[in-house]
Amino acid sequence: MAEPQAPLKPSPARGWSAYQWGIVLLLLFGLVLSAIDKVNLAVTGPYWIKHHLFTAPQVGLLQAILGWSLTFFLLIAGPLVDRYHPRVVLPIGMLLTSLGTWVTGMVTSLGVLQVVRGVVGMGQAALFPSAPRLIVENIEDQDRSKAISIYFAGNKVGPTVGIPLASFFLLALGWRGVFYATGALGAVWLILWFAIYRRNKAPIAAPVEASAKEQHVSWGHLFAYRTTWALIFGQFGYLYVLYVFLTWLPGYLVLQQHLGTALSGALGSLPFIISIVTTLFGGWLADFWIVKSRGNKTLVRKTIVGGGLFLSTVFIIIAAFSHAVLPAMIFLSLTMAAMGMVTGSVNALPMDLAPRAIVSSLSSLQNFGGNLGGAFAPLITGLLLAKTHSFQVPLIVTGLVALVFGVGSYVLLMGEVRPTYTVPASNS
Repeated sequence: MAEPQAPLKPSPARGWSAYQWGIVLLLLFGLVLSAIDKVNLAVTGPYWIKHHLFTAPQVGLLQAILGWSLTFFLLIAGPLVDRYHPRVVLPIGMLLTSLGTWVTGMVTSLGVLQVVRGVVGMGQAALFPSAPRLIVENIEDQDRSKAISIYFAGNKVGPTVGIPLASFFLLALGWRGVFYATGALGAVWLILWFAIYRRNKAPIAAPVEASAKEQHVSWGHLFAYRTTWALIFGQFGYLYVLYVFLTWLPGYLVLQQHLGTALSGALGSLPFIISIVTTLFGGWLADFWIVKSRGNKTLVRKTIVGGGLFLSTVFIIIAAFSHAVLPAMIFLSLTMAAMGMVTGSVNALPMDLAPRAIVSSLSSLQNFGGNLGGAFAPLITGLLLAKTHSFQVPLIVTGLVALVFGVGSYVLLMGEVRPTYTVPASNS
């Protein structure tokens, strides 16, 4: 049965243990690497276009391939994580991601690159359903918005570090060196994972782990809930915006604002730096507000998510009509600031709604919708750019997607934010 919603009470004042910090920071590092994989192509893509290695639609296709692969394999990764646990699935995924990034620097054939980028997406799919399971097992309920915000800050830390880093490697080592250098970081993550992770140290894990049969829930059962569809469509709108920034912001600065590689690398990291701050603040604010509102997660989540996505729509449309570099960067930065405020609450929703045994499966469906938006974002942006020879229309479309899918789903389609899902009796 669904768990009753109880008002939250402040926990005794204490910090996280070193092990809890280790798990959260490992997840953060993993998402940083995932974001770097995406911006690598965002930085090398304009170089390829200017040197006639690939066209803008082909670059958009290569960026989209990773997203399509990630989206498809999320449908497999969620149930695998629920059945076999992140301790098995996550390091395998990170290994595939690292190898795929490395091999990207070795080939120039469009067909081979499509396959390799698909392998990177397949590996990344393991991270997204693993993170909420590890957070549920290791972090108390009243701290989970903060934990998920720290983890998802990786989507902003990655571009903040990755754009200037990839620009530096592009100038110093050539485009192949971008993928060789960053692909090696995956090996560092794997070393840290095996050094830190210990399953029996999870402070909130169940005394007896559920059986594999108890952990298996059919997609049909999850799709029977309206909330599942709200998570899928809402995350489509949320991640569409983020992927446009991840995959095309350096291209916007080079191709439309006519900036050099080094300057575009420095300016391109600014919106992500700002969003790191708002992501962390948004997570803290959500946890604080939930406690103060006596556990009214519906009020808190819908206000923060709906308000942030609405503001991001307003700011990015203003940026679309800003022709000079300074006002454009101001409003693009404000767009990412608003997106940062949303991050903790929107990605904590599966933990608010589902029991531990199916939280990874529900999270994978949410991220399936999100990465479906993320997969189409670079391709649609590239096609619109080729058609209009301007980023104005692509940016306007991005804002409308955030409004219609993001706000429409998370605010209007979704019902109350409370424990809603049940594990079917046939599985127990």
